[in-house]
Amino acid sequence: MAYSGASYAVNGEPDHSVFIGNALVIVAFLGTFGTGFLSDPSHPSQPFVAILTSLLLAASVIGVTEVVNGETLRSRGRSTHCTVLDVDRQVHTYTYTESDGTTHTTTTVDYKHKLDCAAGRPDSMTLDKKQADKGDRIEVTYDPRGRLDPRPTKWLEKRSKWHTLAYTLPPVAIGLRLLVLIRAAVERRRRLARQGYVVVRREPGKR
Repeated sequence: MAYSGASYAVNGEPDHSVFIGNALVIVAFLGTFGTGFLSDPSHPSQPFVAILTSLLLAASVIGVTEVVNGETLRSRGRSTHCTVLDVDRQVHTYTYTESDGTTHTTTTVDYKHKLDCAAGRPDSMTLDKKQADKGDRIEVTYDPRGRLDPRPTKWLEKRSKWHTLAYTLPPVAIGLRLLVLIRAAVERRRRLARQGYVVVRREPGKR
């Protein structure tokens, strides 16, 4: 679902495909995360493993989305050479308070590269890392349909960490769940067998 949603969001023909595709990605994300709350507590570690694997699967949904975006830029993106006019460092601070009054603050930093490109666009590119200084030349790949953010062309020449996560996290998460489920089933069977053995031992004494 995550792959289909992300692909439809960037490749779908109707204008509303962006909304529908992103909605499918959100449903996939919440679905994988929500399965952690459907755990069977018959094994002590099962609830913890269920929530942990849900987080892993939710991260894989994000990875799949990034993989689709990268594949789309590689297939239909256009490269252009740009001059960096300026680099604006942007600091974003988010603060939230829990029900017990504890306050948490998260800070992220973005670098907005203002560009003058030979193709006439894009005019800016925002990244989590600074890629060039003012006056430098950089090759940028952009989406002619405008659905994806531009990226440095060199980023698309190699697989990102998201590609690895998208294909490794699901098997790991599913494997962990299966191991815990199998162990819980084995322990349940042993417990039932012991209970049955006690009953058989008591029957002769009842005569």
